[in-house]
Amino acid sequence: CKKHNVCVEGGKYPAAMLVKELRTGALDGRKWYYSDSPVMNVDEKEAAAYDDSLEKMEKKWMPSQEAFYIMSHSFVE
Repeated sequence: CKKHNVCVEGGKYPAAMLVKELRTGALDGRKWYYSDSPVMNVDEKEAAAYDDSLEKMEKKWMPSQEAFYIMSHSFVE
């Protein structure tokens, strides 16, 4: 997101945020601010009900989860 000057509130650039221009020059060098879409507001009970309808899988921890957690909580200044 830093490469394309897309930041979150406070002017920070999340390290795990990916931005891709679908058309060269579309972001034109200006500063852009990302904000969540209302579609991202998930009802936790509805999500749990949906998950319960799926085939059960073993829950386990993988090393990549720690790496993702660290990256998703980091910012580029």
